[in-house]
This record gives sequence, C-alpha cells and structure tokens, in this order.
Amino acid sequence: MAKLEFQDLSYQVYEALKNMILGGEIKPGEKLRQDELAGRLGVSRTPLLSAFSKLEKELLVEMVPRRGAFVRRFHAEELVHVYDIRIRLEPLGAREAATHGTEQQVSELVDMCERFRALVNSDPENEGIKRQDYAFHMKIMEMSGNNLLFTIISSFNIIAVANVYGFFKDPRVSAAEHQRIVDSIAAQDAERAADEMYIHVNNSRIHLISHLSEFEERYVADY
Repeated sequence: MAKLEFQDLSYQVYEALKNMILGGEIKPGEKLRQDELAGRLGVSRTPLLSAFSKLEKELLVEMVPRRGAFVRRFHAEELVHVYDIRIRLEPLGAREAATHGTEQQVSELVDMCERFRALVNSDPENEGIKRQDYAFHMKIMEMSGNNLLFTIISSFNIIAVANVYGFFKDPRVSAAEHQRIVDSIAAQDAERAADEMYIHVNNSRIHLISHLSEFEERYVADY
C-alpha cells in the first residue's frame, strides 16, 4: 500500500510541475531548486526527483551533471521539429475524435471553443489564451481514445506554449480554425477533421519559420 501511495504522490508532483511549466510559473532555462519546490509542494525530495525523471523523458526537463535539473529550453529550429511531429500526429487525433467522440465530449469541445473565442474577443493579449488553446487541443486528443497519443501531444504542446512569447499567431485566426475543427468533429467527418487540424497546426509552423531570426534574437538576449 505504501508503494501505491508513493506512486500517487510522485504523479501528483509530476502533474503540478507540468502545470507550472505550462502556466509560466517556472520558465524555460530556469533551475528547478529542490528545496524550494519541496517546501512549496509540501513533499520530500524523493517524489520530486521521481517527477524530474518523468519530465526529463517527456523532454520538459533537462538534468545537467553537477548542476541539477532545469526546465528545458528549445531553440527555434527545435521548435520547428516539434511542429513537424505535431503536424503529423494531431490530425490523427482529430480524425479519431470525429469517429469516437461522445455527444457529451463534443458538447464540452463546443463550449471550450466558445470560451476561447470570447477570451480572444475581450482581450487578445491575455496570457490565458495559451492555456485555453492547450486545453482545446488536449480535449481533442482525449476524445481520440488514444492515451499514448494524448501523452505525446501533451508534452509537445507544453514545449510550444512554454517556449513561445505571447500567443504566437493572431488568436482570432486560431479561433476561426478551432471552429472549423469543431464543426468537422461534430459532423463526424473524420477526414475533414484531420484536414482542418493539419491546416491549423501547419499555419503555426509557417508562422514560426517566418519569425526564426526574431525568435533566436529573443532567445539569446533572454538566456
């Protein structure tokens, strides 16, 4: 029983750290100070180190010998590679979501799409837009019923959110793209859902490539 409790605690710490990276509470390149985090989360170092190990496997944390653990920071070219992967896997998730998603899940996805658009219309500079976008994408991956795909995309989406300044591209464009994805999934049109997701992720990839030099300048200045 003690082992199960430890595993549960380690997972809770892992989820907490993942959410802190997603929310920008700890930023790319920042050192994960064990004593500070242990006190903040109310845990010992053991589940904390277990969480670091899991996050390292998901490319969110980098363990540097004799220096400790850091939130991994990605160069612009590496982010392009992240989008190369997303552009192939997320259409699969959208296709499966259109096939396997329940009425309840579709209803929840519609609500998320509306909340995203409302936030964009009220304050397009709001940092919360990135979290709403992440939640939207992960809802679709959840609807696919593919747990491994969900885990993979979760990490890659957090990498993109954590390493990009602002919302990346015009959030009004994303809101319109989200709506087309939702409409396709609601209509159970698997191929159109996959196509719309491809367009959506590829547009972000194109935007990143067109701003590579600007991104690297910020990276160097901020490092």
